[in-house]
Amino acid sequence: MNRSKHFFASLPLVLSLQVLCYPVVAQTLSECDRQQEIFTFQVPNYGILHQGGAILNIKVAYRLTPEVSAENHYPNYIPIKKEIGNYLTNYPNNNDYWEIVNKNLVKRLLDKYPQMSSLSIELGVMPTANKPFRSSIVRITRPQGCAIVLGS
Repeated sequence: MNRSKHFFASLPLVLSLQVLCYPVVAQTLSECDRQQEIFTFQVPNYGILHQGGAILNIKVAYRLTPEVSAENHYPNYIPIKKEIGNYLTNYPNNNDYWEIVNKNLVKRLLDKYPQMSSLSIELGVMPTANKPFRSSIVRITRPQGCAIVLGS
């Protein structure tokens, strides 16, 4: 008889069955998950002289703080749209990349509008003869704020 078979045949067979029990944990939704109010608007075909001239398609989405939603103190989007236009028209550094322009714009709007918990801006730069379409998306959420969750 082969010795290795004999050795294993003489070992006791031990089965171990482990049953794991976890206590049921009640899931509670966070304040951010319970209610989400997002407002969006677009500014299509916005002409700008930055970097030699461009046509932008601007998409803006912002999430309101729970306090604003509860108290119905919604900001009007028209002054926000005007602020974007003023900012882009008077942007100080013509050589900044679009990503930097966009990041600075988002920060400025969050500073000016405390009703926003989170802000997302997409600057779509339309193609030209020598440059393809490109875009910059910047999303910033305040500390302890609720992030924007854009659905499918």
